[in-house]
Amino acid sequence: MPETAEREYQRGQKDGEIAGQINARLADHDRHFAAINGSVAKVAQELHGLNLAVQRLADSNIARDERVLATASALKDADDTRRAQITDRWSPWEKGIALVVAVTAVAGAAGTVAIFFGFK
Repeated sequence: MPETAEREYQRGQKDGEIAGQINARLADHDRHFAAINGSVAKVAQELHGLNLAVQRLADSNIARDERVLATASALKDADDTRRAQITDRWSPWEKGIALVVAVTAVAGAAGTVAIFFGFK
């Protein structure tokens, strides 16, 4: 049965409405995808910032560890130097002079005791 002009008109209007609804939905989807893309771009930017922050933290930890090792090494060297100065305080000449003075003091003390007690 052939379609009448009125029926064709109604079908065209309905098809037009459907096409308009589809176009509206597609426009809504386009806006939604644009919003998602913007959100993904923001997330990517924040992730990049976080990566940089983590890298800075790692670099500062490495630098801190190097400072700790350098400080510990310097303190060890200073302590070794201090200990060496304590143990090496007397040179051989100084030790010899001290020995001569000690022997002379003992001999003098012995002579004083001998004189005091009348030993001849």
